[in-house]
Amino acid sequence: MKSAIDKGLRYLRQGQSAEGPWIVEGHADPGITALAVSAFLHSPRQYSSEDGPFIRKPLEYLASLAKDNGAIYSRGLANYVTCVAVLALESSGEAEYEPLLAKARGFLLTVQADEGEGLSPSDRFYGGAGYGANDSRSYLSNVSYWIEGVRATGVKSDHESIRKALQFINRCQNHSETNTGTWKDEDSGNVYVAGNDGGATYYPGGSSAGYEELEGGKRVARSYGSMTYAMLKCYLFAGVERDDPRFQAAVKWIGENFDVDKHPGFESDDDPDAAYQGIFFYYHSMARALDLLGEETIVDADGTPRSWRAELARKVLSMQREDGSWVNERNERWWEGVPLLATSYALLTLEICYGSY
Repeated sequence: MKSAIDKGLRYLRQGQSAEGPWIVEGHADPGITALAVSAFLHSPRQYSSEDGPFIRKPLEYLASLAKDNGAIYSRGLANYVTCVAVLALESSGEAEYEPLLAKARGFLLTVQADEGEGLSPSDRFYGGAGYGANDSRSYLSNVSYWIEGVRATGVKSDHESIRKALQFINRCQNHSETNTGTWKDEDSGNVYVAGNDGGATYYPGGSSAGYEELEGGKRVARSYGSMTYAMLKCYLFAGVERDDPRFQAAVKWIGENFDVDKHPGFESDDDPDAAYQGIFFYYHSMARALDLLGEETIVDADGTPRSWRAELARKVLSMQREDGSWVNERNERWWEGVPLLATSYALLTLEICYGSY
């Protein structure tokens, strides 16, 4: 596995600009730069700025993007980019970035969707966060980065902002026992309620995996893999007790839907390639959540213990291309047709499987 990781890192290094960041579509991309440099920092070789400009320059580039309000981004996606930049800078362990991380904490706490944006606790997006700084909607994928980002800057699990975030996270879970919200779409008039499988959706009443129709015209947004692992990660960072019914329901869904060959939740789609969309983000979400969970095996739907590290690593390794890169050849949705992004996700996944993260 180490040799495959080294090969992937060589691919990233060959595609790095002389100035430090990685370029996508003619522009320096801070999000991919943060993920790529994180792959170096978390590799079994544990690279640092002392190893040369290929580490030092991308970190300096990210730091150079810091705004007066603490945000770290260039052209957009202020919340998402700040979060992944925070994780990269914090992973470097370098004291010079501590003031930037402290300011970034202030920005991330401000960007949370709450009373400051005119929302009340009854609003379905309350407590969440979107891609940008003033998004009208919140998304679980962003909240999963946000909660890891604020924790990396020193926010404790019992902080008020984490409690608010849990309200949004709970509303994304198909667990009607604890999620009793009903959401009406203003455009379509459709009414959405929670299901009972324990998995998670993209946002309350919204899912990239489609919907199930219930009697009476109500709908349930389908749970899918990456969001369920993102939710589990959030619960772990938020300090939710493991005997909590929400936590138990999430782990149950993961066991019943454990799959390293496709992205579970998209099976009902007529497109045979639908189950491969976002596969590398799914792999990284799985690895990060299960590593934090601390369990080396997952009991699947047949009652069989599965060694998730070994199975996931074997699958990801089998997808590496000759030049050391990875790319989603079945479905390019969510930028996974960009080798720099897919390779960064794949490397971070393997590094977690290896135990060097």
